[in-house]
Amino acid sequence: MHVAGLTQPIAMPTLFVQPEAGLNRSDWQFKPYRDYLSQLDWAIVPGNHWPFLVEPEPFGVAVRSFLDRQP
Repeated sequence: MHVAGLTQPIAMPTLFVQPEAGLNRSDWQFKPYRDYLSQLDWAIVPGNHWPFLVEPEPFGVAVRSFLDRQP
């Protein structure tokens, strides 16, 4: 925890899948992603910390949509 997880810009398509409930919902947690990921795409899906388990269909749609937009 002494070194930030992201320390250099990353220029590749990246998807952040954010569940409506659960962890990782504060602005301070998102700041490194917004600062360092120049091609960041965001998807908000139903569910909790494990949206791929509790709401697999919307999770899959979000991932598939992101992948379909990639060259």
